[in-house]
Amino acid sequence: GESQVVGGYYNREICRWKIEDEQQQGPTMEAGGSIYSVVVSQDGRWILSGDNGKNAILWNAATHEKVREFTEHRYSIYGADISSDGTKLASADWDNAEIFSIPSGDRLLPPLPHDYVSGVKFSPDGTRFATVSKTLGFRVYNTDDGNILFDSGKSGCVSDWRCTPLAWSSDGQQLFVANKGKIICCDLAKSSSSEWLIHENRSQPSIASNGRFIACSAGSSVSLWDCVSHKQIGGIITHSAEVRCVALSASGRYLACGNGNNITVHDLRNVLPLGCFEHSVSVHPLMKFASLTISMLFSCPA
Repeated sequence: GESQVVGGYYNREICRWKIEDEQQQGPTMEAGGSIYSVVVSQDGRWILSGDNGKNAILWNAATHEKVREFTEHRYSIYGADISSDGTKLASADWDNAEIFSIPSGDRLLPPLPHDYVSGVKFSPDGTRFATVSKTLGFRVYNTDDGNILFDSGKSGCVSDWRCTPLAWSSDGQQLFVANKGKIICCDLAKSSSSEWLIHENRSQPSIASNGRFIACSAGSSVSLWDCVSHKQIGGIITHSAEVRCVALSASGRYLACGNGNNITVHDLRNVLPLGCFEHSVSVHPLMKFASLTISMLFSCPA
């Protein structure tokens, strides 16, 4: 069920927590540097972390043992993701995006250059993946051959590498990219884009989506948006410290926020109408034990 959350920390540690009693589960995992990205596979088998020691590390999510360490990167790993079927991982290091096989670690594509790349996200069916850059906008690639299917150019740039600005619609036809003050929706089938304003325009937002709605953090608050209508749903969720990252469980019930030195988990049944959870759009079954992921930094380098 949806009962656990994984946190990656600036002190190199990765921990798994049970939501109900806030107790840590299993031993603490320790990477080679401050954790900049962490994600859990849809089936709950794998945890993937990226750190400022230039390594992406694949962990066994049940035992917390290190399965594979990827040392091919030249820079810190700012983005990481695992395909929905759990057979591929993606990592992004400010210079290139890389795709490897799970669990063998075989390289599936040559390094894909994208200067100042700070995020990477597989489409729901894993046939495509997107990257986003601080200077060159966002791109969509074919997972099989690495061909670029869409390139936004500089118009889609993001302003801050410390956030996660990418999310997909459940059918993989729309890519959502968060930027200061707005969310851009790219319709890949029509090669067109639209955008809407969010609740705050001073900070680079982070977003997460379960296919039905989007959670968008900016500053110390989080807003929720319908994926289809692009209308805000529910009220603004506020925190006492800046929210650097957010994660949604597959059903949308739980929202995890990395704010200050804490992971705060909200039960959205207390925030949204019941209809938001009925017939929830999710192309994958619920994860067996780790349905939330959150990357949290205690402090940030200059």
